[in-house]
Amino acid sequence: MVEGIKFVRRISSRLKQHNLLAEESAPGPDFQSDDELRQFVRDNAWGHHASCTCPIGPRDQGGVLTSDFKVHGTRGLRVVDASVFPRIPGYFIVSAIYMISEKAADVILADVRV
Repeated sequence: MVEGIKFVRRISSRLKQHNLLAEESAPGPDFQSDDELRQFVRDNAWGHHASCTCPIGPRDQGGVLTSDFKVHGTRGLRVVDASVFPRIPGYFIVSAIYMISEKAADVILADVRV
């Protein structure tokens, strides 16, 4: 993402010099170094998919699901979608969703076989 921001800045600089392009609104001129841009991306870029609303993890740490995709404190209910991630797994999360779905299928099938 940082390289993408820098690339767009490079290719748009001549347009700005000729007043053919408005000022950058985000991240804006206050973010120049790679470290500043990385922090901006961490704080603001999340992709366009909702996720992380029912994260896997211990209940006392904000987790909603157990490691086998069961909702804490319930029976017969599992969640397998983008909401299971404790934090966003990257900008394009579809690969991570496929992977977690495969893992969930293995876990659920193993439970049925027991």
